[in-house]
Amino acid sequence: MPWPDLTIGGRDQPSWIIKPRADARAHLAVVSNQPVVADQAAVNEHRPPPWLEGQPLDFAAFGRQLNRALSSHATIDAEAWLALVETVPWTLRDYVWRAADIRLSKAAKAALRKPENRAIYERIEAVRLCRPDGDKLYFQTPKQEFDAYAAVFRRFASPMACMYFMGGMVSLLSLRNETSTLAHHGEGSYDDRLVVLRRIGSTGTSTIFPICTEPGAQYSQRAAGKQGGGRQDRRYGGVHFNKIDGEDGNNDKIKDLGRLIEGTYHYYEKPGGHVGARAFQTKTTQVVERDTDGDGRFTSADPKRIDAKKAGTSMFIHQGGKDSVLEPDTWSAGCQTIPTNRYKAFLATVGRPASLFYVLVNAAR
Repeated sequence: MPWPDLTIGGRDQPSWIIKPRADARAHLAVVSNQPVVADQAAVNEHRPPPWLEGQPLDFAAFGRQLNRALSSHATIDAEAWLALVETVPWTLRDYVWRAADIRLSKAAKAALRKPENRAIYERIEAVRLCRPDGDKLYFQTPKQEFDAYAAVFRRFASPMACMYFMGGMVSLLSLRNETSTLAHHGEGSYDDRLVVLRRIGSTGTSTIFPICTEPGAQYSQRAAGKQGGGRQDRRYGGVHFNKIDGEDGNNDKIKDLGRLIEGTYHYYEKPGGHVGARAFQTKTTQVVERDTDGDGRFTSADPKRIDAKKAGTSMFIHQGGKDSVLEPDTWSAGCQTIPTNRYKAFLATVGRPASLFYVLVNAAR
């Protein structure tokens, strides 16, 4: 027989690990290790299987096993499952629950609502209602990284994007960290995270790149002098003005910068590329939000901030300036830009798909 797969990326539980016994009550794969006493009813209390407790924790396997235990309609040892998650560094624990959340069946979700499972239910609901971390995370294995970001992708992506992802198509997840358009003299910030995901069987690959998902004030009409058609807004005094871009969102005769609202976008190769390299463009009109009050932020305080028509398909994915210099210029007036010194690696990772889905999520502040 072939040598068994003991790696962290192996399938859930190889059949050779647990040998069936005549007394099914003594089966220790997912039930409590309480001793079985003759003529005494067994306590069917599901626990994490011993092989899952090896370090580092396999997030996806944890989710599958928790779903299996909850779906069995038996009492689970909630404390044992919670204790297993506690073995993971605290910065990564939310992602264990995210990986579990996307794998829960209807029966498992119903079981979670039982009073005895309330502690697990609260943790899963908490991660569903909060935004993912946009900072750099230090996973213990590449598979943990893939499982974590795949769970975020599947949580926020459209059904069609999820179907493409599950079919093994290259997919993009972008985590946006809110940044003022006035930052770095209005030249933008590569402080967002782009994750290129590809599912391969029960695991997959994830590659991370810096990206800018917001415009820089260098393209704002408020930063231009009167000779350039600007308004000489004092708040923009330190901006290195480039040119005017944007649309008037609130009819005050000032063109307002815009950024993509979070959501799922279907991109295709842009004929002819953009700024000297391959680029990607949608075929449907994109919805953007505009900084109509000019404070450099995109918030609910901006009057008439949602623009569902004027942006068209102008928010590309393309290369920006280098991030290896002291003051990078992202070249973004609202497009999703990746540093030119990393762009070849990005294109090599993506390949030449007929199309790809891009899921943009506002990260936790």
